[in-house]
Amino acid sequence: MKWCSPYCLFLLVCISQLGLTNAQETLPNFKVKDLGKKGVVVSWLNPFKNCQQLSVQRSTDSIQFKTILHAQTPNRYDNGFVDKAPAERPLYYRIYYVLDGGNFYFSTIQTIKPNKESIPSTSVWKPSRFVFCTGKGTPTILLPDARKHLYRLVFKEENGSTIFEINTLKETTTYLDKANFVHSGWFLFDLYEDGNLKEQGKILLQKDATNR
Repeated sequence: MKWCSPYCLFLLVCISQLGLTNAQETLPNFKVKDLGKKGVVVSWLNPFKNCQQLSVQRSTDSIQFKTILHAQTPNRYDNGFVDKAPAERPLYYRIYYVLDGGNFYFSTIQTIKPNKESIPSTSVWKPSRFVFCTGKGTPTILLPDARKHLYRLVFKEENGSTIFEINTLKETTTYLDKANFVHSGWFLFDLYEDGNLKEQGKILLQKDATNR
């Protein structure tokens, strides 16, 4: 009969525990649903009766997550809540949970994407008093409260792809270089005030208002 040394026995125990950890399934049936201004519904089915802690986490970049809810009954099978989420999109959600023994896991990440249907069409377009083109065709940003709030502006093509962003606007009046837009036509924009969507609209650059 062969005997294992204490070191070998310790190594076998560690390998066994690692195998159990890697075999652990992420929380199944974790779903999110966008309710627009009402928030985001986060729901899940938890099959682990030995769950000691369950938290919902949210992120705006899929990298840095913030805990927004600690479940009062973490071992309950079905549960959910409505997150009064910011208007900014996309949003990313995941669930962090701890089982008996201290082992912890993260669920897969679920995403709430921008709703393109909320972008005003040309037929219902109304000029913005914050982002517009002057009579000479110069893209202009007018923010009377620029010294009181933090503003961020995102310009996009009509298909929703981002052209460029201005992360900090500190001046009450800002004139943009028309070359930033590359071509003439309609451009969408999202204006954020202190992290919240203040206005969503579009501007029109005429052919003679571009560098082409």
